[in-house]
Amino acid sequence: MNYSHAPTGRLGHAIILKRKVMAKSTLENLIKKAELNETHSSNLLEEETYSAKRERVAVIPKNHHIIYDKSVVTREYDKEVSGKRKKILRDLLEEPNHKPIASFENEIIDDLDKLGKKFGNFSDVINLCKNALWLGSLEAPKLFSIPPLLLSGPPGVGKTRFISELAAVLGTDFFSLDFSTVSSSFVVAGGASSWSESKPGFVSNSMRNSRYANPIIMLDELDKASVDSRHDPMGPMYSLLEKHTAKRFVDEYLEIPFDLSSVIWIASANYPERIPQPIRSRMLEIPISNPTSEQSKTIISSIYKELLLNPWGKHFSVELDTKVIEKLSKLPPRIARIQLENAMANAVRRSKAKVRPVVILPKDVLISSTKPKSKGMGFLAEI
Repeated sequence: MNYSHAPTGRLGHAIILKRKVMAKSTLENLIKKAELNETHSSNLLEEETYSAKRERVAVIPKNHHIIYDKSVVTREYDKEVSGKRKKILRDLLEEPNHKPIASFENEIIDDLDKLGKKFGNFSDVINLCKNALWLGSLEAPKLFSIPPLLLSGPPGVGKTRFISELAAVLGTDFFSLDFSTVSSSFVVAGGASSWSESKPGFVSNSMRNSRYANPIIMLDELDKASVDSRHDPMGPMYSLLEKHTAKRFVDEYLEIPFDLSSVIWIASANYPERIPQPIRSRMLEIPISNPTSEQSKTIISSIYKELLLNPWGKHFSVELDTKVIEKLSKLPPRIARIQLENAMANAVRRSKAKVRPVVILPKDVLISSTKPKSKGMGFLAEI
């Protein structure tokens, strides 16, 4: 700017300074406007990318199951202001909303037979699964479907371990929720999004993390759930255990219907009579007893083979002494596993440093009585 004809003196300097300030302000406004236009264009591009992504995943592959409707997620996303919930909804938009159904081959029948030999006291469950597989083999692809199961029986008979290994044989994912630690339905089905500490529930998270639309979800120790009439932890199970209502299960936090009708539900309980009858009646109950003496011996041998798979397992004898098996077979499988691992540690401590392989002897199995020793006399002996 040419200031040769500008006013002079103090007033002239003030006018010149004012013009400079106005010019600088105009320049800053132009820069801000350009930045806003750039951001707007970026947002438009991002939305176009979202739309493009949705278009690309719109074609559902064969044998895939739609878990949730992305149009519903989009509506929730558009009206959500909470940063935490909005991020989860955005993740749902980016994730595929469909998953494959885990199918099987005929070899699974043989694998189930092997599992039955390993868990002899679960023969009724094995037979039920085999029948379901034979019926499913009539379809293409071959599918597996069983009603919700309730495995009832004393603690330590191997219910949790069996169910996890069953999932591995069936080639699907496995998730477990310990109901003895659940005091509210929020854990299962999510809490209201209006609460700051709320989050999605275990069931919707499990489905999101599963590779398949038909994972096994174990309801462990269902009989030990706390009873609260306001936030009954079993409340969501009324709809989840029925296929027609599980098709539109709503997570309270996400407020989005999930189709969970393909989930395989297996519950365990020590005292099934403590489970509310409407829940209990929705499951096929199969009592699981303690294994017989011969079954226990087979279980002990299989546990030992598993322990040998540890990095240190190669230093032990491949075969387990029959007297050790006999001694451990009198214990429930869960306790027997702990005692066998303790015996292996005792054998290492007893053996000479360079003597390999380490052989476990009956004296290495130290089974302590759970009954406390008496102290004092008379009535004091019971204290």
